[in-house]
Amino acid sequence: MLEKNNKTKISRSSSYLLYLIIILMFVEILDTYTTNFPNVIPSEIINTFLDPGSGVAESIFNFCVAIASLGMYFVFFNQLIADKFGRKLLLGITVLGMGIASLLIMFSSDIIQYTIFLFLLYLFFSSDMWVIYINEESPKDKRARYTNLVLIGGVTGSILLPIFRSIFITETSSNWRLMPLFAVFLGIPLSLIIFLSLKETSIFEEFKERDKILESKIERQLLKQNLKKIFVSNRRTEVIAILFITLLVGFNYVFVSVGENYISNSPNLNKDDINLIVLIMSISVIFGYLFTGFFADKYGRKPLFYIYTFLIPISIFIVIFGTRLTEGAIIPVSIGAALLNISYWGLGVVIRIVILEVVPTEVRGTAGGLKSFVSAVGITLGLVFSGTVTLFFNQESAFIIICLLVLINLPLIYLFIKETKGIDLSEIK
Repeated sequence: MLEKNNKTKISRSSSYLLYLIIILMFVEILDTYTTNFPNVIPSEIINTFLDPGSGVAESIFNFCVAIASLGMYFVFFNQLIADKFGRKLLLGITVLGMGIASLLIMFSSDIIQYTIFLFLLYLFFSSDMWVIYINEESPKDKRARYTNLVLIGGVTGSILLPIFRSIFITETSSNWRLMPLFAVFLGIPLSLIIFLSLKETSIFEEFKERDKILESKIERQLLKQNLKKIFVSNRRTEVIAILFITLLVGFNYVFVSVGENYISNSPNLNKDDINLIVLIMSISVIFGYLFTGFFADKYGRKPLFYIYTFLIPISIFIVIFGTRLTEGAIIPVSIGAALLNISYWGLGVVIRIVILEVVPTEVRGTAGGLKSFVSAVGITLGLVFSGTVTLFFNQESAFIIICLLVLINLPLIYLFIKETKGIDLSEIK
């Protein structure tokens, strides 16, 4: 049900909001699963397509993932489409794309094909369109809470990862090609549900209602015009700071993407241990999202920037320490990997929320895409740097250098990030 008042304020019924949250939970399940299933099988990919056990193979894999990460760069243009034609169209396209790209990964026959299909997967799962959807439909005092409610529901995707991994990858057998199958069966039908049953976001429709010439106006808008509007806003300094923070956080995706191979090479951990570590990491994300949602709405976004930034290097050093233990290695490795998962993805959630809270409605998709583009640049640079350091030294050295770089964000947070808790998105100019 859709209602309008005299101020052209559009609201959705509570039943529709509940339905939307459920659908977006399934979108997030798919997003989480497709984002992470490539990150829990690097050792299997190396064993299948490269020469395992050599630093060269690890370096090559780093470069392949770096090439695949270029797919994230196109997310910027995807988000521009969202500002031109609405959020619904792009949400449906990206969900369908995740399903099809996962199907292609299943049938890759060499490292080149795997890289190409991973490129396609990166292109679709990085759009974050569901975040814009829930932010534009949520009450201003529950925005972070609803965002994290969707994330918590979506953690099912993370829980399924270790379950499927323990079934398909064991000490005696390995069939990593079945890992993408869940994304195929979920993504394709879910896209049809989105196209057929979801409505455009109320704030986007509200914007169109206030500006009768929006459709012709937006179709004439160029990327340059949208970017200009972002950077001439009253909070442009904060936008720039957020983007730089995003860049350095993106560097640390390297552990997320190839960390499984690093801990798998530890002589003190077997495949059952790795499966258990992946499970612990997945469960820890639930508590991380609960903490992020509650804390962000009650105490604000800015303190979380500090907490998660400090946790990233701490967690990396805990993992490195654990891999060197001859006994009980699984305990510190599990703790460190769980903390890293919480801090990396938690910081990403806070950035996603804040970047949408500091720009006007008509360029919010473009701003989200710009954030994703900058994150992709950080991911690519981090992987290329990691591959180079690994080739001449080792993966561990790359992890240490990269995780310390994120501490540069601390003065940026102090000087430029303002609290955005409680801001009314429809009033941002």
